[in-house]
Amino acid sequence: MNISANTKASTLRDVAAHAGVSLATASCALGHGRRGVSEEMRAKVQRAADELGYELRPRGRQRVRSLTVGAVVPDIRNSFFVSVLGAMDEALRADGHRLIVAPSGEDPEVENDVVERMSSRIDALALAPTAAVGPATAALARRGVPVVLVDRDGAAPHLPSVAMDNFDSGRRATMVLVEAGYERIALVNGPQRVSTARDRTEGYLAALADAGRVPHPERIWTGEFTLQDGRTAVHRLLQARRRPDAIFSTSAILTSGVLFGLREHGLRWPDDVAVIGYGDAVFASLVEPAVTVVEQPTVAMGEAAVRILLSGSREQQSATHVVLSSNLVLRDSHWRTPRVASRQRSAASFLPGPAEPDAAGAGGATAADLAATGAVGTMPAGASGGRASSARPSSARTTPPRSAVVATRGEQAW
Repeated sequence: MNISANTKASTLRDVAAHAGVSLATASCALGHGRRGVSEEMRAKVQRAADELGYELRPRGRQRVRSLTVGAVVPDIRNSFFVSVLGAMDEALRADGHRLIVAPSGEDPEVENDVVERMSSRIDALALAPTAAVGPATAALARRGVPVVLVDRDGAAPHLPSVAMDNFDSGRRATMVLVEAGYERIALVNGPQRVSTARDRTEGYLAALADAGRVPHPERIWTGEFTLQDGRTAVHRLLQARRRPDAIFSTSAILTSGVLFGLREHGLRWPDDVAVIGYGDAVFASLVEPAVTVVEQPTVAMGEAAVRILLSGSREQQSATHVVLSSNLVLRDSHWRTPRVASRQRSAASFLPGPAEPDAAGAGGATAADLAATGAVGTMPAGASGGRASSARPSSARTTPPRSAVVATRGEQAW
């Protein structure tokens, strides 16, 4: 089933990329939307449209029918999924399509029921599966309805997907703690039925192995992706005979629970327990000390999902697996005053490599193909940090960081 958004060679998305503006801005500049834009911007977008031969459809006559894309995610309150869905909605609306969203509550049965009920109303589906892809999603794909898996693989390699490199980001985050000199690094993670949690666990274990460390089962805690589970994890970890001196938490909501739990026990980060989190939620830069996190490429993920769904033939879609790299935002939560030398070594030597795209099949669009059109890429380097800590060294890096690493000193990126 081909649901390509335009029959012309050039699309509105092409115009936006050529003009260097967002899809929504290009849409409004050419008269598709209601939001006003400046005359200068309107002229810039129109020039791009003229250069590409893009033709604005006459008012009142649809060039293609409006499409309805369904999205099913575990939790619509989770900041990660909110950001991904927002990017998808903007990309779809710019081309005159719409997005409908439903939560699965991390329950495979609920997910299957939601997809089944939604199936008669949608032209395509974006799914963040709770475990293995269910029968309702499989039935949609067999009918030729485009399906893309977002963030999680759903144990379905035959379906197109877009995700970040969870193994590598988990390994790199753990290595920051290793390089900073911490000895007892604990992992607070989500359920192992979810591919992202499994991959982050493997990354954590790989980092310990690279450092010659033996993992201790009592320092690996798994539960659900909830605030309460983050709190519970801290309570359990602190009962160990030798409690952790650092915690790597693999989701924003778990990290909020970890911080809550540490405060309940009268502990401070990083003075008592260092913390690295996952997902740059608003609270991460507002709490004191600000939290070092793995920043997830949510906007790129949402835009890539839409492009895959609207990309053309079923063969191209099934061959597309996009893997996005991540940023590491270095703030205050993993430094310690006695570890100045370790900190300097960590900041200077820790340089992650970019994630590699995986294209299964010669006929499909690769991540590089998608990146060339502006739909896929890493998040731009940049972050807001917390208040500068007096314990931080005056110069923790002597060479500029790669784009995949963002280090902040107070409010200044370096």
